[in-house]
Amino acid sequence: MAAKVICHAKIYALVLSVSLLAGLLACVPGEVSPQESFDPVEVTLQALDATATAQHTQELPSPEPSPTPTEIIPSPTTLPTATESPTPKPTTIAFQGFLEQFRLYRAWWLDGKTYFYFLNAGIDFTMFATADDFDLVCEQDPANLTGGMICVAESKIEEDEMDFVFYLDQEHEVAVHEASFNAQLMDNIVYHHQFDCPDRGKNVSCESEYRLYDGRCYYAHTCYDACGLYYSRDNLPKVYREFQGFTGPPCN
Repeated sequence: MAAKVICHAKIYALVLSVSLLAGLLACVPGEVSPQESFDPVEVTLQALDATATAQHTQELPSPEPSPTPTEIIPSPTTLPTATESPTPKPTTIAFQGFLEQFRLYRAWWLDGKTYFYFLNAGIDFTMFATADDFDLVCEQDPANLTGGMICVAESKIEEDEMDFVFYLDQEHEVAVHEASFNAQLMDNIVYHHQFDCPDRGKNVSCESEYRLYDGRCYYAHTCYDACGLYYSRDNLPKVYREFQGFTGPPCN
């Protein structure tokens, strides 16, 4: 309210000043050109417009800066880590042991594989074994003769003395029996060509000896035909301390 009173007072003073100025100019007629007529009302209106414009400019509020939008970055969602359940191990088969006089009867090759036939195993389930560094899978003899067990290696093995370990599991963690057997798989046949004749290979017969050297059994096989000495093979030691005689066939 006070600002309006002050503004009206200024306008009144301005009108009064303009009126006085007009009176003074009227007293000097020789200095005013006929083309330059003076309208005190127009001057007053112009003064009022200028005052109102200045007042409006002063009263307008200064624009406030618009707030800058803040970028919201979503935090990454943490996914739950999957926990693997341990794989249960198969139940171990109750094993009472092989039968008495469990032994290797013979070994042979067939279609790139090696077969081992054991007597007196007495099993009716699958077993696993190692023969030195070779893996074997063992099954009951389908004919179940003398409690037989057949073990198969997927490769051709050419060895004689071998260490066998038998397991109840494929991972070879549960060992139940260990033994050494002579597989007689070494290709050590010697042919005696000095006795060759046209009847070579006819009427073949063989004889075998099993000898004990330093507590271990070794074999010696000799075969004859219509011409005489045909071939032989053995694994007799070249160096030994004591020959302890002969033993019953076979060594194993």
